[in-house]
Amino acid sequence: MCNWKHILPLVCLAVLLRAPVCAFSQKPLASKEDYKKYIEPLLKEKDFGTHYVEDGAADASVLTPTERSPTFHLDRPSDAVIELVRLGAKSVPLLIDCLGDGRLTSVRFDGNTITKAMNVPVGYVCLDIMTGSVRGKPVSDMPCGSDGLGACMNNGFYFRPDDYWKCREKDRCEPRPWVTVVQGNWRLQFLQNRLRFQNFYDSTNIPEYKEFTIPKK
Repeated sequence: MCNWKHILPLVCLAVLLRAPVCAFSQKPLASKEDYKKYIEPLLKEKDFGTHYVEDGAADASVLTPTERSPTFHLDRPSDAVIELVRLGAKSVPLLIDCLGDGRLTSVRFDGNTITKAMNVPVGYVCLDIMTGSVRGKPVSDMPCGSDGLGACMNNGFYFRPDDYWKCREKDRCEPRPWVTVVQGNWRLQFLQNRLRFQNFYDSTNIPEYKEFTIPKK
């Protein structure tokens, strides 16, 4: 006779290990045409005007580039980033689909004592854009005074720029299982209609970005 008391935990463990595979094989939320139109340009961008640092400010983002001038100055985001933001809530399914995309962009992560400096996969750039545009529960706690990579993000909704492996220079990296888990969490909340899009530039009150805000009715 089967001893379900001992077998059940093994079954649950098998389901958990299987979950990332299942999440990865699910039908995309966005169409292939839209993915090519809005995500592919991120791969062609030569200068996002920013880079990611281990202990850098949480606002080091492709949404707020600052490195194209010799002195600190907020520059215009790349056209590829602007197009995604202007999509509004329609950008969210595209960005979620993008999280598992390991193709490399021109953005750099400076690395740390464990990870060497690397070009960041487009999946992380999409996470950067999405965490600036989808705020509050269940994905983050706002307002928040924390700083650094993943600041203010709730567990299960953030991965690091180096959460990839088997990277091939100037080509792509493979996402680690945690990336797929995070992607699955974002996907689930989207399908349950629990994500709220907010134009990042509407809340900044930065004159340089006034043209990217949504006019108030």
